[in-house]
Amino acid sequence: MNRPRHIRNPIHSAIKNRKITLFILAIVLLLGAYNYSILPRQESPEINAPVSMVTVVYPGASPEDVDALVTSKVGEELSELQGFDYLNSYSRNSVSVSIVRLRYGTDTEKAWRELRYKMDDLEDSLPKECEGIEINTDLVETAGMMISMSGDNYTLEELSAYAEQLKNNLSKIDGVSRFEIAGDREKCISVEIDFRLLNQTGLSLSEISNLIASQNVEIPSGFVEENGVRINVDTSGTFNSIEEIKDVIVGISPENGTALRLSDIADIHFDDVESQVIIRQGKTNAVLLTGYFKKDENVVSIGNTVETEIESFRKNLPEDIQFENVHYQPSTVEKSVRTFAMNLLQAILFVVAVVFIGMGMRNAIIVSTAIPASIIATFSLMRLLQINIHQISIAALIVSLGMLVDNAIVISDSIQVMIDRGEDRMKACVEGTRSVAIPVLTSTLTTIAAYMPFLFLNSIAGEYIISLPKIVMISLSASYAVALFVTPSMAYIFFKPSISRIRTSKTANAFKRALLYGLEKRTTVIISISIALVAAVFMTFQLGLQFFPYADTDIIYLNIKSHGSGNMDRTEKLTYEVSSLLDEEPLVVSYTSSIGQGLPKFYNTIVNKAPSQDFAQMLLHLDLENLGRSKEFKDIPHFVSHLQRKMDAAISSGKVDVNMLEQAEPVGAPVTLRLTGSDSALLRNSAENVKNMLTEIEGTKNITDDTYEYTYEFVVNPKGIKTSIFGISNYELQNEISIALRGRESSTFRDNGKEYPIVAESDIDTKAELENLMIKSQATGSKVLLKEIADIELKSQLPVINKYNGELAISVYSDISDGYSSSKIGSELGQMLKDADFPEGIRYEFNGEPEKIRENFGNIAVAAIFAVLSVYLILLIQFKSFLQPLIILITVPLAIIGSITGLFLFNQKLSFVAMLGMVSLLGIVVNNAIILIDFINSELEEGKTIKQSCIDAVNKRMRPIMLSTWTTIIGLTPLVYSGSALFTPMAIALMSGLLISTVLTMVVIPVIYSIVMERFVN
Repeated sequence: MNRPRHIRNPIHSAIKNRKITLFILAIVLLLGAYNYSILPRQESPEINAPVSMVTVVYPGASPEDVDALVTSKVGEELSELQGFDYLNSYSRNSVSVSIVRLRYGTDTEKAWRELRYKMDDLEDSLPKECEGIEINTDLVETAGMMISMSGDNYTLEELSAYAEQLKNNLSKIDGVSRFEIAGDREKCISVEIDFRLLNQTGLSLSEISNLIASQNVEIPSGFVEENGVRINVDTSGTFNSIEEIKDVIVGISPENGTALRLSDIADIHFDDVESQVIIRQGKTNAVLLTGYFKKDENVVSIGNTVETEIESFRKNLPEDIQFENVHYQPSTVEKSVRTFAMNLLQAILFVVAVVFIGMGMRNAIIVSTAIPASIIATFSLMRLLQINIHQISIAALIVSLGMLVDNAIVISDSIQVMIDRGEDRMKACVEGTRSVAIPVLTSTLTTIAAYMPFLFLNSIAGEYIISLPKIVMISLSASYAVALFVTPSMAYIFFKPSISRIRTSKTANAFKRALLYGLEKRTTVIISISIALVAAVFMTFQLGLQFFPYADTDIIYLNIKSHGSGNMDRTEKLTYEVSSLLDEEPLVVSYTSSIGQGLPKFYNTIVNKAPSQDFAQMLLHLDLENLGRSKEFKDIPHFVSHLQRKMDAAISSGKVDVNMLEQAEPVGAPVTLRLTGSDSALLRNSAENVKNMLTEIEGTKNITDDTYEYTYEFVVNPKGIKTSIFGISNYELQNEISIALRGRESSTFRDNGKEYPIVAESDIDTKAELENLMIKSQATGSKVLLKEIADIELKSQLPVINKYNGELAISVYSDISDGYSSSKIGSELGQMLKDADFPEGIRYEFNGEPEKIRENFGNIAVAAIFAVLSVYLILLIQFKSFLQPLIILITVPLAIIGSITGLFLFNQKLSFVAMLGMVSLLGIVVNNAIILIDFINSELEEGKTIKQSCIDAVNKRMRPIMLSTWTTIIGLTPLVYSGSALFTPMAIALMSGLLISTVLTMVVIPVIYSIVMERFVN
């Protein structure tokens, strides 16, 4: 076959100037090693999820008022954002939370700017009692470290003081973005007014609050001139002590002129601010120090500095203060990198061993230099392209490993053949390289083409794995350059004629016999392959689908929701019950609780939870070593199922959900059905019917929904005529009640550099006391008992109003038992819903794992089509034939047969990463066929028959083909034995697909080639 002559000169120059070539290689290695040392190390890839949360506090408002006056208005603005996808909103007592999701691919920076402009404009339209609109556009920001400080002999104030000192020290470390403290007790000055004494005065709660504010002001006074000198005047008007607050005069007796001081009608003291988060380490109260790293930093080196600072700080602390690494990303990343280095070393040794067996020591060493050269060169390009070291990039390097020597094997084998023929060494190295340069380039390009479409997956999952195709493409490109210039240069120095090249192995004889049989029984071969494809399709339906496997970590977490809304004490008690149950589990090493809101985001797929007094979250560390030896539990999912059953059986005062960490994109419950409509009662009834349906389906468990039980509240109904007669407006009525029950921040007290809010409130605790509060009319100056102008009734209400895109919504959730498929359960539920008499006006939509799978697997299917077309185009350019590329692409279904068989035998589900492995095979498995077809064509050009050409080509190319196959397979072995839930399915799909397709390729491709060439060419 004619070869382009222009390739000869650079190869000849590289060999002739081999000292320069090897020196350049050394520079590349040194530069790559340096870049590796400074590359940022992280736990997971950074994902820019197009999600934002808008929170508005409306003190004292009911869920209905929050929904009508705040949430609905916010929702109208959010729905007009560019790229708007959907909106989830939650209206609860005093708080509105709206979570907006944009379509993936939207310009988020532009959309978030628009969001802020809209919220600024909206603020004036909200009730004036609302606090400022809070916007969080970085919901994916994840804590780099969480450290708890606890001690039985210390108050939270003391622990907080120590934590504040440590925070100040750690915040100065380069690479640290910020540190926050949770669980510390914020103090306020409580002005608790005796409402009975207040009733005896002519004052209102609002007036007292304003009096406090007016007595604690600091207004610039100006200056005066004294003897020609301008001197500033400072008029002291702020409180310097609590005694000064107590001495505030709030009234003068008209009879005797006696001053009425604030302390005469109120108890003034330091107190804890209400509705604060409670942190516990185990069952002990604690504070939580949470640190965030700057982006694109090496968290391992920063973590080392943090550890040094903490150890230094601890030396000055009492010994009985306990530190616990609740979440420490540097150690996790360091462990991952160390495991990668070990896996890489193992893989290199395995690959070298395979090459040594197939090629001998000298050739094996030279060929194997392609591995460190290509990988270390890849590190430089990773830094250039801003690809950090994390679990995806680490796995990508291991996936690439076995393929890096393929090009070097083919080129070195070609050189060795020519040397064995007695050719001059320079000619053998140049011509041997030149003769296979184009097929090797084609095989490299086809592999790159197979991965290229993954760069354009338009989803969060695509963004999560995008570094994998990038690194594979980079490393393969580097390996081609190494094989083309470095391998022949080293071969010129070290290669010698083989002692004996005429050696027929049992494997070669077996392939020859199989090929001869196939060429004689071509119809039988075609039928057999067709049957194998049908069997693979059947096995595919038995595998079960999975979006992404759960994370490989010792962490699980619990979401706890107490029955009844707004009761922190009840939630705290429930959390204590859960803690007692966890203490009975020997596999639970430690646990950390956050009561009143979720823990700081400790993993990139954790969904942020709005603060709520009925919610708590716990993070658990498990003893994986003992779990592996346990006879009771085979893995973490098995233990999680056990713990969930235990919680369901023991907990009656709330709901506890036991969760594993998800990867890429949070799915939640595998089976999720969203119901929407306008009738709340009808929605709740429909949700109950759906839950009943799910209980009838085998394989479902932990069936629940996101509804809340009705709670009771006292509703104050003004008597319209009475309030008008007494001159009391609705604002005055609501304002007084709000101050009496919730309190009002009147001013700020400063002491020793700290600020404490001064909160005016009443001592009212019961309905009867509230009824006897006197309300003052600003118009008339008179006061009247509340019960005279309003009725107080006990009514039930929903504590939270959930909406989806502005409609009332309820979601029903179900987990699935081991061995069951969420897709099958969803299909069965869908059929039951179709058969049921569903109420008019109620709509339903599935939103669980199968929907995520369809969305993202559809992207992979499109990627696969483009990959096939790209590979075909490359082959068309090389072979200049429409038929021969089609023959080569037959290796793809052969690979699919192998992948499905491997996944089936190893009990792996068809997950996103398994599909990624199968599509990756597109570019790998065709390489063997490219080399084989190219040699068959060469044999034909020498005048041989088609049959003999096929036999001779298989005989000549079997060794490099089998070597390249085994190096790729062996290179993936560490991934399989690592037990990684994320990458084991991908490695198995690749290994089994490559192995079986290679074996079949040696027989099936020549058979089909002979059929096609005889019938369509001759």
